[in-house]
Amino acid sequence: MRTVLNITRGVGLTLMLSLLVPGTARAQGKCVSGMVNDTWPCEKTELLAHIPNSATGGMSANDVWGWTDPEDGREYVLLGKRDGTWFIEVTEPYDPRVVGKLPTIGLANSLWRDMKVVNDYMVVVSEVINSRLQTFDLTRLRDHTEFGLPITFSTDTVMLGFSKAHNLATAPDVPLAYVCGTNGVGGLLAFDFSDPVNPFIAGSWDEAYVHDAQIIRYAGPDTAFTDHLVGALSCAGDLKFLDVTDAQDMEVITSVAHEPHGYIHQGWFSPDHRYFFLGDETDETQDLVANTHTYVWDVQDLENPVLLESVNLGTHGTDHNMYTRGSFVFQSNYADGFRAQEFNPDAVGSVFQQKAFFDTQPEDDGVGFNGSWSNYPFFESGTIAVSDQSEGLFLLRTSFMRAWPEVLSVCPADTMRILVSLDSCVAGSVEVVLPDGVSWVSQDSLPGPGIWPLELAGYDWVDMKGLTLHMSGSGLVHAYRIYVDVTEDATYFPDNDGDGYGTYAGALSGCSPGPGYAHVGGDCNDNNVNIHPGLLDLCDNIDNDCDQSIDEDGVSIPFYLDLDGDGVPGNVGFSSCTPPPSGFPEAGADCNDLDATIYPGAPPTLAGVDNDCNGYILGLEQEDGGCPGDLNGDGLVNIQDLLEFLNLFGSYGFLEADLDFDQHVGVADLLMMLGLLGNTC
Repeated sequence: MRTVLNITRGVGLTLMLSLLVPGTARAQGKCVSGMVNDTWPCEKTELLAHIPNSATGGMSANDVWGWTDPEDGREYVLLGKRDGTWFIEVTEPYDPRVVGKLPTIGLANSLWRDMKVVNDYMVVVSEVINSRLQTFDLTRLRDHTEFGLPITFSTDTVMLGFSKAHNLATAPDVPLAYVCGTNGVGGLLAFDFSDPVNPFIAGSWDEAYVHDAQIIRYAGPDTAFTDHLVGALSCAGDLKFLDVTDAQDMEVITSVAHEPHGYIHQGWFSPDHRYFFLGDETDETQDLVANTHTYVWDVQDLENPVLLESVNLGTHGTDHNMYTRGSFVFQSNYADGFRAQEFNPDAVGSVFQQKAFFDTQPEDDGVGFNGSWSNYPFFESGTIAVSDQSEGLFLLRTSFMRAWPEVLSVCPADTMRILVSLDSCVAGSVEVVLPDGVSWVSQDSLPGPGIWPLELAGYDWVDMKGLTLHMSGSGLVHAYRIYVDVTEDATYFPDNDGDGYGTYAGALSGCSPGPGYAHVGGDCNDNNVNIHPGLLDLCDNIDNDCDQSIDEDGVSIPFYLDLDGDGVPGNVGFSSCTPPPSGFPEAGADCNDLDATIYPGAPPTLAGVDNDCNGYILGLEQEDGGCPGDLNGDGLVNIQDLLEFLNLFGSYGFLEADLDFDQHVGVADLLMMLGLLGNTC
């Protein structure tokens, strides 16, 4: 695990928060009290930039991928749109730059577009006639590194062999691209990009339709396939594992499916290749499951996969695309937006635990196919690109690491003192690696989760305005941004407890105040490291964050009240640091907590209300007791009512024909019905 500090020079704070091309990016913000900018629900996620569809031609977005230039390290998002693919440089994620567009070569626009990268070439397919396999040399972007109007690029090569296709996969270490779901082969069509200027068809497999695929160089526990190219194919009706080492002789290893299943759509291996995470795009829309589900397969024996868990995520959206990095599964689940699930196969309970999310569709919820299409979590900067069909591109960063102070002033020759907080999901030691020009750091490693001091010195601070701390380990990358005002008139504050925040009393202006000073003031208790600005104000009757209010951020205890005194609480939740003695710890089933005659099991009152909260007004609950047996409401119990009763005979549920209220229309009810014939109401 290591930490990398990148220094941004010569970029002012105002410029950092805006763009040279007006209208390109909008909105930035941290997740505060569960919201970013009071607009997007969130958890441990920072919004670096939002590029709406209007900045990339106006068409709806679909898939997203990424490319890092191996020559200079610049990072680019490849954003699919209905009319083509857009290139956005995100090397400075707070200041993204729209480079241009590669238009579609198909005969029309398309809802679907997919792109991957092989040998520094972008390959693109789409579900529209004559879109074929479109290629673009990404190194051409090196000629366009300044802000300017978007450029319309030309296609480098168009590969024949099919007219349209649904998806693409690439091999990790050989220049092969696999086209999925073509209108000809239907399965896989492999193209060799050893010479990217002259690619050719290397092989095909046509035994089933392939909707999506991942190709890996297998390094998992099944030694029979070590170093083989193995494909995981989502084939709508099942999940197939193929040995694709020989493109001219691809062989099925096995086929599996969870039951019941809808449309087996897409999935991704765990980094150790022992598990496979699978999404079913229609299990929610077909009411096969109550909530969003992810299917976790144990594939340590590739010939005999075992369904480890059908994970109920507790959300309601339709899942779409997911990718893995480290111990995390990064999901785009349409109306539920972006979700980061930590995977622990040895966990007690569910193997998934949601650690972060960003809702790209705050006004939409539930099943359906609108919202976040996909995400790309593989940039080494820690930037995560998330596409949303109607909202465009979001650049996000998980907030499992913090550094403070976030805004400070420092003299060019002085030491910068910061504190770094690592979340519990950041396991293992952290190595601190500095770029050229920084001659000293107080620690060369951090032990893992916790709060750690870090001091930096010996750098030419002149013109420096921002600092991004990058951390990598266990396959993950985290980053955090702080802002620095370099000035000879820096202010330093006495910091007796060493928590990084000092008191206003005794503040010094100038340079080199010596040890025991902080860059930020406002500490209201300089003898307690657990009290200073920026903390959550816990339920402890103390002003933890020094804002002159107490307990406003505390993790309050939920409780429920019995407002009508019938002994059963309602389902309206309250919370407080100190719940009242009359509070109940769990919600009750009282469907009207303002009426003491209404609660589960309550006797009927002949008042026309649902006394027992079963959702129905039956029998003596009806006004004046109702008219038992009068099923058609004409005031008489006659042969017409008996015929209606016989239509319901054998049914289960709260029905008016259920005269003995046992939720079953049976023989006892028939005898009662016969006895009621001839009654008038």
